[in-house]
Amino acid sequence: MEVRPVEDYVVLDLERERPPLLGRLVNYQPLSNVNPKFRSYPLRELASPDQNRIKEALLVRDLLNVLVGLEGAYIRYNNKYDPYSDNVPEFKIAKTIDLSFKSFSKRLAKLGKYYIVLGKVAEHWSDPQHGVVLHRLGYEIGHFLQQTYLRFISSKLEPAYKNNVNFSIREMEQLINEGEIAKQMDLLYAVCDRIDKETTKRQTMDRTQVDFDNFMSDLKDQGQLQSDMILATDTRILPVAKGGVVLRILQELIQENFGDRNGVDFLKGLLRNISTDYCIMLENWLSKGELHDPYDEFMIVDTMRQLKDTPLSLKYGDRLWDTQYMIRKDGLPRAFTVKDDGELLFKILITGKLLNVVRTSLGIRQLPRTPETYDFRELMEDVNWELCVDEWYYRANAMCMELFQQGYQIDEFLRQLQCHFFGYRNSHNIMKFLSGNMVDLTRRYRAGGGEESRIKRNFELEHRSKEDLVIQLLNLQLDPHSFAETIMQYGTVSTDSSERLLSANNFEALRKMLLQDFDTHSTQRTQGSVIHHLQFELLVPYPLNVVVTRTCTVQYQLISRYLFLLQYYSRLLDDTWVEINKRQMWRSQFENTVRKNFLRPCRLLHNRMNQFIKLLLEYFTTDVLDREMLSVTQTRPRSITVLSLQTLLQESLTNVMTNCCLSQLIQIQLQILEIIHKFCKFITSLRMEMMLLQQHDLTRLPILTNYTRLVYRSFDQHVAAFKEGLFHYNSESLGASDSRRDTSRLLCSLQVSNSGF
Repeated sequence: MEVRPVEDYVVLDLERERPPLLGRLVNYQPLSNVNPKFRSYPLRELASPDQNRIKEALLVRDLLNVLVGLEGAYIRYNNKYDPYSDNVPEFKIAKTIDLSFKSFSKRLAKLGKYYIVLGKVAEHWSDPQHGVVLHRLGYEIGHFLQQTYLRFISSKLEPAYKNNVNFSIREMEQLINEGEIAKQMDLLYAVCDRIDKETTKRQTMDRTQVDFDNFMSDLKDQGQLQSDMILATDTRILPVAKGGVVLRILQELIQENFGDRNGVDFLKGLLRNISTDYCIMLENWLSKGELHDPYDEFMIVDTMRQLKDTPLSLKYGDRLWDTQYMIRKDGLPRAFTVKDDGELLFKILITGKLLNVVRTSLGIRQLPRTPETYDFRELMEDVNWELCVDEWYYRANAMCMELFQQGYQIDEFLRQLQCHFFGYRNSHNIMKFLSGNMVDLTRRYRAGGGEESRIKRNFELEHRSKEDLVIQLLNLQLDPHSFAETIMQYGTVSTDSSERLLSANNFEALRKMLLQDFDTHSTQRTQGSVIHHLQFELLVPYPLNVVVTRTCTVQYQLISRYLFLLQYYSRLLDDTWVEINKRQMWRSQFENTVRKNFLRPCRLLHNRMNQFIKLLLEYFTTDVLDREMLSVTQTRPRSITVLSLQTLLQESLTNVMTNCCLSQLIQIQLQILEIIHKFCKFITSLRMEMMLLQQHDLTRLPILTNYTRLVYRSFDQHVAAFKEGLFHYNSESLGASDSRRDTSRLLCSLQVSNSGF
């Protein structure tokens, strides 16, 4: 039995007809200039005037073929065109064609070039790597070519050619222009050409360097913003033009064609269609907090998407809140690159993040949808962005604030933080803790010493019965770094250092600078009493760590360490007061020389030290801490948003941290505390000396007197320097009336007598 090969044959069936012209599009000769061509009829033999109509008819027939990307007899592919490559075809026109017809032929042959190119890109963009936006654009182009362009040729041009013996090339061009076909093909080709050039540029550029340049530009822009808003952005460059990049190209083309109403309408319709899937992603993000972006083309980036198993410590950590979702700067819709200052992008980013907090906290996969309806595709025309985004933003904030206030009692949690870190209505317990551990807290710090275990055990025994959340989460530990080291590192980022970091020209250079700064800050380590290393560690649980971030926790720790130091030295001076005023050996009968030159100066110096510490502690607690934290727990507006609450807490803690006591004047205070520590240690070591003085053995009295004078003078000089710094700080705080008034009150209180020996 003979088996005959079967040859597939497909024709375009429009309205159940088989137009012979379009039928050639299937199983036609290979489209190449090197294939054998049939010999065309010589136009020189049609030279007589009455044969001009024949020549024009032959040319019109050729143009009908060219419009669908095929060769004709007199209009053929250029010699460099290979249909199996990505070359853009050009058509060459026979030299023998009259000049009057050539200009028409060139304009119309351009549509054939567009047809071939558009058909190829529509097929090429079907690859998933190009994303849903380009995939939809390819579909729209293919649909236009099939349902508009080819249908127009088969239903308008070809019947006119067949049925009208006088159908001219001018009439052919007129019909094409009247149908807006040429203009629409030209616009589609312009879109594709720009996308292709953008992709080529991306594939030839150094994307790592561009990423770094964008990163550094972001740092500089954030530093110049007047608001406290910090926008987390992903500055990486996509390897191909897709998603928002394509939408922006189309938006820019619309702007360039504003004088052409029909062209703008055509491009707007195209933009609405290709942005459908992108807008669904935007709607899901703003209404549900969901992000499904399989091809990395949306304006929001999920930095954790590639991780299959996220550790719980990271999944529910505040760092993930800051870094998991970011704004993709590459390919933002045009509205954000032209007129937006970052606020809208910030609200879009935060809206989805807040809804994610609600869904995760409640353990639900989907949130109830509100009845508001928006056609998000209209936003691509730069319309109603503010109105739409604001509604979703405030809805997300209302849901999240209700969760925090009713479900997690955020106000009570903030009060507990003040209670245990700052001693708010808890000073008795703090003093009790200090009193019970004075011996261990006064010892010199040793890494791995037994003091830490004893202090921790006493703390746990004392608070075992407490039920509030913060005390259950608190973990007492001794920081290897002293308070002086830690607070100095906190304030070491100078203007010169910042400018030096901003001068880096790549990521590797920036990394080396940061490591160098870290090594510089870590080379010197000071040792001191255990109290200088005492620290309370707190891991705030999710979702409370969205408001009380790790930055806030570190500030709570530093402020509490400073307060504990003041409280400790206040208690140390109280114990020393008992020593020099209540113990019998200090109250015995001494010679006048001893009382005048030693006992009285010691008591006077102790009194001045005690007064200084008490005034400083009262100022910092009442005039700084209470005033700043009052706005967080009591006087804040009822309609506050989650981010406003986070910002308010951060601002209050930062104001405390930048107060002169913890910034400009911290080093002089630490020196004063060291003087107090040495003096108190000196007093408690005098019991043998006091016994000798009681026995009228005055041999060592000059040594004791001189040492007391030296300590007195040193303390007096340091306090004078502290008051001078306080006065300077007070004079510079012209814009902060409350701060100036409070420091003035402290200055007045410190104007104690300078009378000495």
